[in-house]
Amino acid sequence: MYLQRRYLQENRAFAGLTGLDTIDLPNKGLLSGIELRVWGSNGNDATKPDVWLHDRITKIELVVNGSKVVKSLTGEQLLADMLYKKTPHLGHDMKNMNAGSCEEFFYINLGRFYHDLDYLLDLGRVTDPELRITYNFAATSQNGWTNGVAMTAAPSRNVICHLLRDSDIVPRGYIKTSEIYRFISAASRQENMVIARGPLYSNLYLQWWYNGEGFGNGLDHIELNLNSDDVIPMRIGVTELEAELVRLYGLFNMAQQVTWTDAQAYPHPLESGRVWGPVAAGLDAEIAGADLWNNAIPAPLRLTSTGGAHGGQCPVRAEYRGVFPFSVAAIPHFNPLDERTWIDSSKLGDFWVRVELTAGAGASATLKLLGDEAVTEYP
Repeated sequence: MYLQRRYLQENRAFAGLTGLDTIDLPNKGLLSGIELRVWGSNGNDATKPDVWLHDRITKIELVVNGSKVVKSLTGEQLLADMLYKKTPHLGHDMKNMNAGSCEEFFYINLGRFYHDLDYLLDLGRVTDPELRITYNFAATSQNGWTNGVAMTAAPSRNVICHLLRDSDIVPRGYIKTSEIYRFISAASRQENMVIARGPLYSNLYLQWWYNGEGFGNGLDHIELNLNSDDVIPMRIGVTELEAELVRLYGLFNMAQQVTWTDAQAYPHPLESGRVWGPVAAGLDAEIAGADLWNNAIPAPLRLTSTGGAHGGQCPVRAEYRGVFPFSVAAIPHFNPLDERTWIDSSKLGDFWVRVELTAGAGASATLKLLGDEAVTEYP
């Protein structure tokens, strides 16, 4: 038994700056996951690092049987999903530097975690498996950040299937992930995010990824509700939510390389935590370590020699440690590794996540609920 890394594409350029590319997948084998490496070059403006490579991957989908969605995530959501599924991406080049290279490694997990041997997609039991990538490398804005610069050339990619070979394992199923509800934020709004009954849910995630908005800015409580208030296993505030996620998943680590402007608010990859890091060798500058809360907190630079304000720009490798990757929060009722915490929604009268926002919440952000479904039967 072994896991084969099978290259489907290598050094393949995207078809253009915008579009949808479709990659045919093998028609047999046990698929543990799909690795997607994307690399290219940024636009020519060091002062505008608001749109990153992962923002330009607007949707990644794994589709079988012509239209059945197995995975559907944006680039940001996929990076967050990797962290929650114990698939770190610390150390890869999340670069957004003036005319510099940019590169990211994405991994689509079909199991509960990287190389899960219990949950895999049996490609022999589906038809027409495809990976679909929707992209906009010319984007200059994303989720309320508007100071981006378009790429001028289409990047390239590698696509690698991780397949379990020579195995007598019969998978228990696979994990499907997709968006199941969304609504627009407003001051003091309460929303029952009703979840369709039928699937076996192994995890749920709420995302609030918008400039000037986020869990730290406007969340009052999240409540898990079964059978119309008959059972409320969880009601939690934002600080308790943060603590619960640290207990369940630990602190996440991420890194970015960017041409940093002093005191500029950028879309940080972690909403809550700390940022620090070195600048290019020989420069009299350093990040004045900053606490992250919300998702666009300025992190100022200072002169290393005097400690005074820097007031300029310099290349920085920013090190992040915290929670809420890309403002995605798992609902802490679930433990993906303990099936006793999963919810079989087919046995419920109704099922929803109630979100309560504070009076200070803005009116322009889209809150999204994502679900992990444990699929154990093929159609």
